[in-house]
Amino acid sequence: MTASDRMRRLAPILGSAQGYIGLVLIALIGLWSQGSRFADIDNLTNAIGYFAPRGILAVGMTLVIITGGIDLSVGALMAVGSTASAWMLTELNWPVVLIVPASMLLCAMFGFVNGAGTAWLKIQSFVMTLAMMSIARGIVREFSDNVSIGTVVLDPNGNVAPGSQQFQMLGTPGTKLFDVPLIGYFPVLALLVVIVVFQLLLSRTTFGRHLYAVGGNPTAARLSGVNVTGVTIAVFTLSGLLSGLAGPISAAYNASADPQAGLGYELDAIAAVVIGGASLAGGRGSVVGTAVGALILTLLDNVLGLNNFSANWQMIIKGIIVIAAVVIQRPDLLTSTVERLRRRREPDDAAPPPTPPAGPAGTPGPAAPAAADHTPDDTREVTTKEF
Repeated sequence: MTASDRMRRLAPILGSAQGYIGLVLIALIGLWSQGSRFADIDNLTNAIGYFAPRGILAVGMTLVIITGGIDLSVGALMAVGSTASAWMLTELNWPVVLIVPASMLLCAMFGFVNGAGTAWLKIQSFVMTLAMMSIARGIVREFSDNVSIGTVVLDPNGNVAPGSQQFQMLGTPGTKLFDVPLIGYFPVLALLVVIVVFQLLLSRTTFGRHLYAVGGNPTAARLSGVNVTGVTIAVFTLSGLLSGLAGPISAAYNASADPQAGLGYELDAIAAVVIGGASLAGGRGSVVGTAVGALILTLLDNVLGLNNFSANWQMIIKGIIVIAAVVIQRPDLLTSTVERLRRRREPDDAAPPPTPPAGPAGTPGPAAPAAADHTPDDTREVTTKEF
């Protein structure tokens, strides 16, 4: 078996397991470089809690990418949900049980516009969501006057108001809903619930099968009776809905709603989906894979931070990892590279055959083939015809 054949067999296995391999490698690097400091349960829980909003955005991005689209507006929509939730808390004094659903509904409306523009107006999702990113970010800045809205509200006695205390439970480190180490923080709990619910949606429902069908071949899906327009609008609406859930969590975690919140989060979401094994061409991906990709990015940020890497180097390393993940997903690229290397090492089969040796002294070598005689045949009879 040649190296090319071995690579053809190994590449699909490597592509499907790339997320788990990367997760193990980063965990080993963290243990090797920081030991118990990295493995501390509070460190890991805080790291996951910090990354939870981006992980929730990545789940919504997974649905869109499976259908062959892209959503660049998730970070800006998270800022909409963050600012809206802080405003509802400080100005309207709404309880948390109303703030979170209202934020999700508001961002779902933005997501619906993304889906409608993509499905009905036939605007490419990249362009449509890029425009929505600009629109949403502008609305947030105009609404907040480019000023952060604090979420810590004090009562007349100078104590934190009960509503503000409840809101802090959505994301503030150290504030626990349950005395359970792994799921004590609400961001971690919310992320786990979102992962389970949407994985079941993809794997156990007709809607999930329709998503893969649309991403694999939208024309064939339409001819098979799938409502491609409805599926497209639904996935963008769900992506907006999850952005609305990530918004209040981010505002609670940071104790304020910044109009710049979520800047660049769409790139982290896309990276988590790609590292998790999804194809940007559509038709392949899973929420579990995305969760693994999000966990890789979470632990990577944590390990680099514990080892005092600058934010600039963290961005460089993330970009390299995304490129490597995309390359691993293309077995044809790996096998063709191996094949080209193999051919360079082999002798050139296209070289001209060697000249036959001459015969013994005085004996002519092999006679060359006689050249074709192109002399006109003088004996050929030429007839003329008069007109």
